[in-house]
Amino acid sequence: MVPNIIVPYFKDNRGKIAVGIFLLIVVDFFQLAIPWMVKLAVNTLAVTEPDINLILKYTGAIVLSGGCIALLRYWWRILLMGTAKLMEMGLREHLFSHILKLDARYYDRVKTGDLMARATSDINHVRLAFGIGMIALTDAFFLGGSTIAFMLYMNVKLTLIALVPMPMLILTAKMLGKRMHDFHSSAQKSYSFLTELVRESFYGIRILKVYNYEKIINRRVEEASKNYFKKNFKRAIVTALIKPMMIFFLNLSMFIIIFYGGYLVIKDLLSPGELVAFIQYMWLLAWPMIAIGWMINLVQRGLASLKRIEKVIETESDVSDSLNALPFNDSLCSIEFKDICFSYDSVLPDLSENVLENISFTVNAGTFIGITGPPGSGKTSLVQLIPRLYNPDSGKICFNGKDIKGHILDSLMEKIAFMPQEAFLFSGTIRENILMGRDVSEKELARVIKFAVLENTIENMAAGLETLVGERGITLSGGQKQRIALARTIVQKKEIIILDDPVSQVDTDTALEIITGLKQFKQNTTIVIVSHRISAITSCDRIYVLKNGRIEAKGDHDEMIKRNLFYKKAYDVQLFNGLPSSNCQDSCKNKSTVRLAF
Repeated sequence: MVPNIIVPYFKDNRGKIAVGIFLLIVVDFFQLAIPWMVKLAVNTLAVTEPDINLILKYTGAIVLSGGCIALLRYWWRILLMGTAKLMEMGLREHLFSHILKLDARYYDRVKTGDLMARATSDINHVRLAFGIGMIALTDAFFLGGSTIAFMLYMNVKLTLIALVPMPMLILTAKMLGKRMHDFHSSAQKSYSFLTELVRESFYGIRILKVYNYEKIINRRVEEASKNYFKKNFKRAIVTALIKPMMIFFLNLSMFIIIFYGGYLVIKDLLSPGELVAFIQYMWLLAWPMIAIGWMINLVQRGLASLKRIEKVIETESDVSDSLNALPFNDSLCSIEFKDICFSYDSVLPDLSENVLENISFTVNAGTFIGITGPPGSGKTSLVQLIPRLYNPDSGKICFNGKDIKGHILDSLMEKIAFMPQEAFLFSGTIRENILMGRDVSEKELARVIKFAVLENTIENMAAGLETLVGERGITLSGGQKQRIALARTIVQKKEIIILDDPVSQVDTDTALEIITGLKQFKQNTTIVIVSHRISAITSCDRIYVLKNGRIEAKGDHDEMIKRNLFYKKAYDVQLFNGLPSSNCQDSCKNKSTVRLAF
């Protein structure tokens, strides 16, 4: 039975597949005709006065059949193997597009190397199973069945005796096929682990070098490689057994034909031409017999890989549109958190305690919100719930009084621009990393670059905005990457801007410029900024301090200085040159006379 995820590709290409199989059968017909022509030619030569014209006729027919086989074999390979390639491409695109729809919890649970193995090695095995495997299946049944029919037509008894070893061949292939399936599944899991280990090592190569960790990681990769080798070697042993078994049983049949068939020729019960044809048909039968084993090998691998791919495709995202979800087209009036509780227990079962506990507050549109607190207090987890990177375990988040789960996810994301803690850049140009495919005028782009304090940085680069940043922005400093990520966020012009620690890697003056520039958006944009730097949120309309997943205090800057010990201590520690806390907000207005430590 063809698995459901493969069916559409067979339906879409059924015309090509049908023509390809028809041409394959025609090729098999010509292959069957050649031994028959050889039989007639040998029998003609066996008479006292052979007819040279008949000999030329038979040899001409053999050459013509060979030419037709070559031409038609080219086309069935184009049609059938080409279709298998299309299926491979479509399946990979299907898998990738589905993976993109999965939520953050899924990526927290699954290793990247495992996904890479499924998108490469596993899909390749599926292509072989339903491409080459389909060809082997056709040949096994049509060519094998037709060959046996021709042999039966010439001599029933010799055929039946010659085929005595074949049931043992099929039984052996079936037993080895089961082992092949088990070993392949185990080998693919080992391959996934090895791929992830190598990917992680390359990603963190600088850390490995700084901490002199090369020998240790090399040993781990060596152990993983040996484990993969052992599991793959078991699979190789089974694969290596299949073909020799085919050859052994085939040669056993050949021995029977030559021994008993020669006896029949001596007794004049079989013509010399029929004996030669019998030998050729038996060799012709070798491919279908080998094809059975090969097909079992390919199909077992393909089905094992397909199950791994199906497991991903059948995974449902926790964050998805409900059946009755509606687009959110209104202007934002408020964001309301109602008794929000959240944990990562589905990712790490040991973390059963809530990261966020009974969070409730309301943010009015156009306000500037600051969130701070000690490390691990739940700040990042809280803001990740707004764009639905995660769903809360209980409680709800409402836009304009309506639960965001009732709105289509894409329409929500049209309202939100989110800058995560990690300033991730793609290996393209600075322009490409800022625009991310958006069509923005040069004037607007220049305004955004100025806002992100990137003007001097870009001017000092020979290629300017067309400068390649390297893989993950490796050619840039942390502060440069962070400002490019900030420009990417601002250029979207969304109603809600969420910034998770946006100035943690920039200097004091640059941070002050950025925070001052954020005030320009207050009239029509809701800004939520998470920061450990208290001075980055002093001008916020409302500040929330989180501790152990709960809101410990809330208010504006002056209120927090008076009410919350953590906030006041953090602010005092971060003051630069003894700036009085009471003058902070006024001082922020005059950058030339006061410098804040961010």
